Amino acid sequence: MNEPSGDIIEVKDLVKTFGSFTAVGGLSFSVKRGEIFSFLGPNGAGKTTTIKMLTTLLRPDSGLIRIAGLDPAREPLEVRRKFGIVFQDASLDDELTAWENMFFHAVLYAVPAAERATRIEDMLRFVGLWDRRGDLVKHFSGGMKRRLEIARCLSHRPELIFLDEPTSGLDPQNRSRLWEHLRRLN
Repeated sequence: MNEPSGDIIEVKDLVKTFGSFTAVGGLSFSVKRGEIFSFLGPNGAGKTTTIKMLTTLLRPDSGLIRIAGLDPAREPLEVRRKFGIVFQDASLDDELTAWENMFFHAVLYAVPAAERATRIEDMLRFVGLWDRRGDLVKHFSGGMKRRLEIARCLSHRPELIFLDEPTSGLDPQNRSRLWEHLRRLN
């Protein structure tokens, strides 16, 4: 097993093209453990494409990526267990309840059975959705869905969190609460 360095993310000369369009061209950066890092830029700058490569959803054309010392191209399952993610677009199952969405995530991420209920409750309480745990997600507002996705992302206690526009749809109070919780986690 690879021994991780002080960097939780290491990227060197990352390139991704779609036909003749270069979405990411020679990107290099590193993120230390415990550091908060963000991509800023206009639409089309390659932010989401980069996140998709870091999270094993897209393969880069060239360059090096290491997540917690692991190569996402060679060790995708191990890499996926290291991070939580909130995508820019919703990824919940609207036909399930909040509890069921959380439960299936916990199972997929191998949260021990004895800890599942407690972790789910803790996260749903954190995002203010405990009282709605039995409601179908299709009846949630956009902000409630975003809060549920954040709770789900954190439920397996990842080493690294990817947030693609995480506060989209949140009111100022919940936005502030989210950032405060992330600072405490950090």
